[in-house]
Amino acid sequence: MTKSFMEEEIMFNTALLEELGDNHSLLIIMNFFLTSTPKDLKELQEFVAQKNYHEIYKKAHKLKGAVAMLKAHKMVEVLLLLESAAEIDQNMTMVESLVGIFNKMYQVLERQMLEAMAVLKSDLEQNAQKN
Repeated sequence: MTKSFMEEEIMFNTALLEELGDNHSLLIIMNFFLTSTPKDLKELQEFVAQKNYHEIYKKAHKLKGAVAMLKAHKMVEVLLLLESAAEIDQNMTMVESLVGIFNKMYQVLERQMLEAMAVLKSDLEQNAQKN
């Protein structure tokens, strides 16, 4: 079975967050993203079911800011299209398609972030043992 493009490439880059210079803070931010985003995705689905274009736009805009911090450029592009489909076009078929694409991308991102977090935690533990 071949992997989709979303599964083959790295979905995010923590370079912007790494400017904090603190792996512990980086872990906290990544964990916050992973715990808050599923709620946002659930709400987004509810707004789609209600055909509430204004709330779809607002939620896409919020998510766009969060994934932009992770430099998840392809996800940002999908959210830009979703904002446009909700606010300008009011095209529910496009909205539903883009939400589906974003959800699949998020699943890949989540897996990759959990793997990265495991490495960061291991590094922190090793550094703590050295000190």
